[in-house]
Amino acid sequence: PLLELALNLSDAGQFAAAANSFAAAAALAPRSSDPTAGAKLLFYQGLDQLNQNQPAQALALLNQADAAYAVLLPSEVLQAGIQPAGGASEFANFGPGNSQNLLAAQVTLNSPAIQDALLGLIETRRYEAVALLANGDKAGAARAIAGAQNLATANGVTPPILAARLSRSSGELALANGLDRSAAAAFNQAALDFASDIPGSRPVAESELLRAAALHLEGRDSEALAQCRRGIALLGTLQLGTSAALLGPCLDDFAAQAQAEPSQAGALYAEMFEAAELTQGNVTAQEIASVSARLASSSSDPQVAAAIRDQQDAQARLVALYQQRDALSQAGGSNAKGLAALDKQIAAANAVLSQTELAEQEAAPNLNALVQQQVPASAVLERLRPDEAFLGITATPAHSWLFFLGNGRVQVAQSSLTDTDFGVLVAQVRASIEPGATGLPAFDVADAAKIYGGTLEPFAPQLRRVRELVVAPSGPLLALPFALLPTGPASANDLAHAPWLIRKTTLAYVPAASSFVSLRKVAGTSAAQKPWFGFGDFVPATLPQAQASYPGTSCGDSAALFANLPQLPFAKVELEAAASVFGAGPGDELLGTAFTVPNVEAAELKDYRILHFATHGLLPTDLPCQVEPAIVTSTPPGAASADQALLSTSEVTDLHLDANLVLLSACNTGGGEAGGEALTGQARSMFYAAARALIVTQWSVNDQVSAYLIATTLSRLNAGEDGGAAGSLRAAQLALIAGAGTSFPAKLANPFFWAAYDVIGDGGMAKNRM
Repeated sequence: PLLELALNLSDAGQFAAAANSFAAAAALAPRSSDPTAGAKLLFYQGLDQLNQNQPAQALALLNQADAAYAVLLPSEVLQAGIQPAGGASEFANFGPGNSQNLLAAQVTLNSPAIQDALLGLIETRRYEAVALLANGDKAGAARAIAGAQNLATANGVTPPILAARLSRSSGELALANGLDRSAAAAFNQAALDFASDIPGSRPVAESELLRAAALHLEGRDSEALAQCRRGIALLGTLQLGTSAALLGPCLDDFAAQAQAEPSQAGALYAEMFEAAELTQGNVTAQEIASVSARLASSSSDPQVAAAIRDQQDAQARLVALYQQRDALSQAGGSNAKGLAALDKQIAAANAVLSQTELAEQEAAPNLNALVQQQVPASAVLERLRPDEAFLGITATPAHSWLFFLGNGRVQVAQSSLTDTDFGVLVAQVRASIEPGATGLPAFDVADAAKIYGGTLEPFAPQLRRVRELVVAPSGPLLALPFALLPTGPASANDLAHAPWLIRKTTLAYVPAASSFVSLRKVAGTSAAQKPWFGFGDFVPATLPQAQASYPGTSCGDSAALFANLPQLPFAKVELEAAASVFGAGPGDELLGTAFTVPNVEAAELKDYRILHFATHGLLPTDLPCQVEPAIVTSTPPGAASADQALLSTSEVTDLHLDANLVLLSACNTGGGEAGGEALTGQARSMFYAAARALIVTQWSVNDQVSAYLIATTLSRLNAGEDGGAAGSLRAAQLALIAGAGTSFPAKLANPFFWAAYDVIGDGGMAKNRM
C-alpha cells in the first residue's frame, strides 16, 4: 500500500511526499512476504523519476528493477523471450509447439509469484523503452519494446490490457521515428485492445487521441479530427481530464479546420475551447464544482445541501483516517493496537460514507448534472457582463492556444511560447521579485513583457473595451499575477510609470472555465447576516512547545523556525481598520490568545459574509515535518505543544462557511502547486468549506504594505465601488503605485509590494451582495 500511495503522490506531482512514502516502503520491503517487493520498489521509483522528467535516473532504476525481476524467474521463462538470431520479427510468437514455451507457460500458470515477476519484468522493459526514448536513444528504445513484446508473446502472457500497453508504446516509438502509418496502426490496435478489456475508459480515450496525432502527421486531417472528437467525447462522458501534450495535436486540428472553413470558424473555436478545458481538470476545479452544486441547492432545498455536505464530509473523514493509518504504519515499532483501532474507525467510516452516498443520491438524483467540470463556451459567454471578458490559456509542448471570450464571441490565437517557455519566463520574473541579502533586484521587465506578448497581446484591440478580465491560466502561469505584466515599453528604473496591465483592467482568476460558471451561478447568495469576522494578532509558540511538535531528531530546525516566527504588528492594524469599516465589535473577532484552532472551529462562522485572516501562512516546504499547508494561530494557553497552533487544510475543510469572500492575508496562500494543481491547499480548503471568492497572496508579503492594501480594499468594497472585491483591490494597488515617490517611498512601485494579492473566484460582487 505504501508503494501505491507513493506512486499516486508522484503522479499528482507531490514528489516530496512521494519520497517519504518510498523511503518508508524501502524500510519494509526486505521484510515483505511478497518476493517481488524489492523489484517493484525499484520499478515504481523509476516511474517516479519519469514523472519528474529525469529519464537518465529513471533508466538506472528501471535497469535495477529489470535485474531484480529477472532473478525471480526460471531461465526457461527468460529464454523463451529471446529471439533467435536471424529469425523471427521483433513481434514473433514462438507458438504452442515450442517445448520451452510450454514449460514456461506451465511454470507461470502454477506460480502466482512467477506470474507477478514476469508481468513486472514486461512492464519494466516497456518503461525502459519510454525512458530510452525520452533520452533520445531510439535504437535502444526499439530493442527494449521488442524485448518486452517478445517476453510477453513467447510466454503466452498477452491479456488485452498488456497488449494494449505494448501497442501504445510501440506506436509512440514509431511516431518518434517518423513512421506515422505504423504509429497510427499501433495506436488503433491499442484502442481496440483497451476497448476490449476496459471499454469506455481513459486508456481508450487517450489511445484515440494518440491515433489522431499519428493521422495528423500523415496529413489525414479530417480522419484525425474525427478521431479527436471520439476521444474528447469519451473523456467528457467520464468527466476526466488529460494532458495538454496529448490534447495539443487535436487543438491544432480544430484550428486548421477553422481556417479551412471560415463560415464554421465560430462553432469550431467553441468546440476547441471546450476540448481545451480537459487539460484543466484539477482538484480545485472539481471541488469548486461540487461545492457550487451544494450552494446552489442550499437556498431552494436546504436538505439537499445538507445531504451533499454530509457525503463530502464523510469522504474527507475517511481520507483523513487512511492518512493517519499510513503515518502510524511508517512510524515503525509496535503499533498493532493503534492500527487495529484505526481499522475499526475506517470500517465505521466506510459504512457512514455508504449511508451518506445513498442519502445524497436520494436527495439529489441529478447531482452529476449539477457538478460540471467541463462547460460549453456559450455558458461562459452567457455569464460574462457586457464589459467583461474571459481569457483561457492552454500551454502545450509545441505552442500555446489562447481563448478570448467576450461580446458574444470566441476568438482564438496561437502563441509560439510553450509550457516550458512559460516555466522559464515565470521563474525568471519571480526571481526578480525575491528579496536578497542586498534587497530587491531589478524587476525583470523584459521577461514579463514576453509573457504579456505570449498571452494577451494578440487581443490588445479587444482589451481596450474590457473593464474586467477573468483569467484561467495553465501550468507555470498559475504562479504569476498578470497585474504586473507590462503592456508596452517599460523601464526597470521607472516602475511608477510602467504600463502595467492592472492600469487597463480589473483582474480575477479561476482554475478553469467550469469554476467561473459554477461560482458565477452562486455569486452573492450568502444567507449570512453579519458583514465581517477577523482573525489575527497571533502569539508565537514557545520553543519548548514547538520542540514538542517538531522534535529535532527528525524535524531539523523546524522547532526554532516556528518559535521564532515574528509577530505582525501591522496585521493587527489591518484588522482594526477592517473592524472599523464594517462596524464590527469584540464578538466579531478572534485576536491574540483567543485566536486558537479550537476557538476558530467553535465559532459560528456561517453567520459572516466576509472572513479575514491576517497572520502567517506556512507551506510544507517551509518547515520539515509540516505535512499540510496551514494558517498560523496562537497556541492555546497552557498547551504542552504547538499542535493546535496551526489551522491545517483538513481542519479548514471541517468548517461550515457561507462566505462571499475570504481574505488570506498571509504569505504564499495562493498560486500553483507542482503537478498542475491550481491553488495551494489553504485556498482549496476554503472553497471546500464554502467560500465563493478568495483574496490570496502569491509570495511573502510586506506586513506594512499589506495592511494598507487590504484596509483600502475593504473600505472601497464596503463603499460599494464598481468591480466588487477585484475592482476594490485594483483601486488600492493603483493608489499605491501612483503614490510611490510622493505619498509613499518610491520603492513601493516595485511589483513585489503591490502585486502579490490576487482575487480567485467571482471577484466582481457589488456591495449589496458582498
